[in-house]
Amino acid sequence: MVTPADDMTPLERIGASRRHFLALAGAGAGASMLAACAGGGGGGDEETEGGGSVTGEGEVTEENPLGVDGSLPLQAVIFDGGYGTQYAEDAGTKYEELYPEAEVDVQATVNIQPDLQPQFAGGTPPDVFDNSGAQKLSIAGLIDQLADLGDLLAAPMVDAEGTVEENLLPGVTSPGMFDGTFLGMNYVYTVFALWYSAKEFEEKGWDVPQTWEDLMALGETVKGEGRYLFSYGGQNASNYYQEFALSMAAKLGGADVLTKIDSLEEGAFEQDAVVQAYDAMAAAVEAGYFEPGGEGIKHTDAQTNWVQGTSVFYPSGSWIENEQADVTPEGYAMTGAPVPSLPDAALPHEAFHGTAAEQYFVPSGGENPAGGAEFLRVMLSKEQAQNFAELTKAPSVIKDTVPEDGFGSTALASVNAMITAAGENTFTYNFSDWYNLGDSSITNWTSFLKGDIDAATLREQEQAMIDAVREDDSIEKFEAGS
Repeated sequence: MVTPADDMTPLERIGASRRHFLALAGAGAGASMLAACAGGGGGGDEETEGGGSVTGEGEVTEENPLGVDGSLPLQAVIFDGGYGTQYAEDAGTKYEELYPEAEVDVQATVNIQPDLQPQFAGGTPPDVFDNSGAQKLSIAGLIDQLADLGDLLAAPMVDAEGTVEENLLPGVTSPGMFDGTFLGMNYVYTVFALWYSAKEFEEKGWDVPQTWEDLMALGETVKGEGRYLFSYGGQNASNYYQEFALSMAAKLGGADVLTKIDSLEEGAFEQDAVVQAYDAMAAAVEAGYFEPGGEGIKHTDAQTNWVQGTSVFYPSGSWIENEQADVTPEGYAMTGAPVPSLPDAALPHEAFHGTAAEQYFVPSGGENPAGGAEFLRVMLSKEQAQNFAELTKAPSVIKDTVPEDGFGSTALASVNAMITAAGENTFTYNFSDWYNLGDSSITNWTSFLKGDIDAATLREQEQAMIDAVREDDSIEKFEAGS
């Protein structure tokens, strides 16, 4: 979510969140840990230099699985960005209902790093914090001050059957796992989709293309109206179309296509699935389906052109409805769909790129770390996850908490439908975030969408990016698919 205090694109914020988390490993852990990044499974203290289990010294019961001392106060620091802080304040109220003797202090800030750095230095960190925004805390060297949240994953839900982990959407724990230990709880689930106006499609009798062939056919119809299939912001976000192309490649060749790129393999961008996806994008460029002039504008300008009718589609994450709320015409009915499939795709059309973001940590040196973890368990309840979705029009990481009508949001309803339809058929990639390649990919894709380079040259440039990382011994490497 972009806010006045945060001028990164949402895609950059997700990447920055991952990089900041991975950065903490570089200072607080050995090189052997750097070889094993995000992965599944629980962990023990012997596997990490983190701050140990989060379970407290209170009596552990079915109602109090984390051993919380209900008489202790609790301090939570929440980034006051696009999601606001009301959802966290509501969780604090629920916490006080469960522990009537406790006083919960939910503090809002856009300055996570300036506010929390002195607290960590002084040994008085909050009990739980939301590490987000342009001023997020760079926690390099603090890995040994973060509590292991494995017990949170194993704890029963506050108001539903099963454990917290059993109620999470697929892949949610990966960004918070490090060398087998779970340190960061991501709370928001991001769905990447192809966005359009359901109102326009209904009025014109158009079907949402499920195949690339159908998309190109619609492109001719749109071109006949003097409009374009796509707009793009070449100054800072042309790589939204990289995401589009790689999603098509993953659906065509399977998720392993992305794993090979994450692994920095030689020839990764010459895999047949990648070649076909990039060639398809080149055909759209050559056909004139991209709005001219995109190289000179930002993503928000491109998105404004899109919702105001210059173009029909825009690829983005599920934050886009809120991001464009001020300029989207009334009744637009913003709706997301999976990117179109190429012929003979390995994954079903319903498969999509999904990932978790908005990461919470519990400092082990806080006054009440067990309470901090319990605050997260409350936030992860069905009741509070539903409350978050209703307030923000964005899904949390908890399954089955968004009604079919998306609380009146067509965008949220479509995201919920995509999650349900995909099931386990989701995928993600990390290479651009791990190795800070966003700027280079934007340069490459802007040249490509402008028509200055062809698909083969684009692939060569992208391969050169990952080759340079692989061959640079000074750059720590991360293990893909773990």
